[in-house]
Amino acid sequence: MNDENSQVEINKKNKEDFENLMKESSINKDGYWDKKNPIVKFILTILGLAIIAGAIYYITIYFLNK
Repeated sequence: MNDENSQVEINKKNKEDFENLMKESSINKDGYWDKKNPIVKFILTILGLAIIAGAIYYITIYFLNK
């Protein structure tokens, strides 16, 4: 009976350690790319505009040479 209790305690401790580890690692990664950050918004906007301009350019070239 005592062996079962010790295993239950070990399992509880392992579960708590695992949950703490997951909480610490998620906090470190969650704030890495903040979509509301003005710098990130600026970079994503520039990338989006470059993609759209490139697509328009290639579509225009395709139709003009057809």
